[in-house]
Amino acid sequence: MKVYVVIDTNVVVSAMLTHNADSPTRLLFNKVAEGQVIPMLNDSILEEYEEVLMRPKFKLASKDVSEVCRLFDLRGIKYVPEIPGRDFIDPDDQIFYETYLMRDDAYLVTGNLKHYPSEPRILSPHDMMNVIHIAENLSANLLNEPSCEYISEERQIQIQRALQALDKSSQAALANGTANIPMTEIDEEIRLYRTGK
Repeated sequence: MKVYVVIDTNVVVSAMLTHNADSPTRLLFNKVAEGQVIPMLNDSILEEYEEVLMRPKFKLASKDVSEVCRLFDLRGIKYVPEIPGRDFIDPDDQIFYETYLMRDDAYLVTGNLKHYPSEPRILSPHDMMNVIHIAENLSANLLNEPSCEYISEERQIQIQRALQALDKSSQAALANGTANIPMTEIDEEIRLYRTGK
């Protein structure tokens, strides 16, 4: 069963910095790599991922960032949402919300729920993984056979490179002291990026 998800930048940063392979952000990233989670994107979201991940505070290698962003581009579906005049605490969060609205069955995953309207399908990474787990079990019980997807050898290599880049970035984060930066610090770095600082 495929789940369509808009993933906030703070979740992507957290996935790259955590040394815990079982963290909800890392497990969500793995579901993207496996093709079970389909990222909903647009050029603005991809650009923010790349630019924020390259912020000096996070000390991530540009090659690793490129591989991870390539995976999102490879696995994701791009949408061009209409942006109505809705007030947001951070106006730059609006593109994530409007992209999420492009599908009735989509979810938005963020480490900062207070920046978005309180809606049942706007979830923390932990809650999103619970939804995915329930969906997988329900699907397995109904179908009694695993779903499969043909992936070309070239795409398999790209996916493997992204997973290796994620491993390298988390090991580097542990070595240089940036592992598991609190979400408040990640959000502050995103805010600084958005204000051009």
